Amino acid sequence: MNEAETNQAVAEQICNASRLNGKTFHQGECLALLDGKVVAVAQDLGAALFALRAMDADPHRGMVFEVRPMVTDVIR
Repeated sequence: MNEAETNQAVAEQICNASRLNGKTFHQGECLALLDGKVVAVAQDLGAALFALRAMDADPHRGMVFEVRPMVTDVIR
């Protein structure tokens, strides 16, 4: 599994359960992931991205997302 797939799996787990490794996350919080680990929690996406880029400047690494219920898109 590559980093993007790992981050995606962790993000889905957090959004579905609002928890990861005993830590609770709340809807509306913005999280930054790097290598499948939460590296920042912020109140807006910009702040989470800023924190992520302070740790790793490579724009191809990491993920920023808002904790909220997953939405499934169906295309027919």
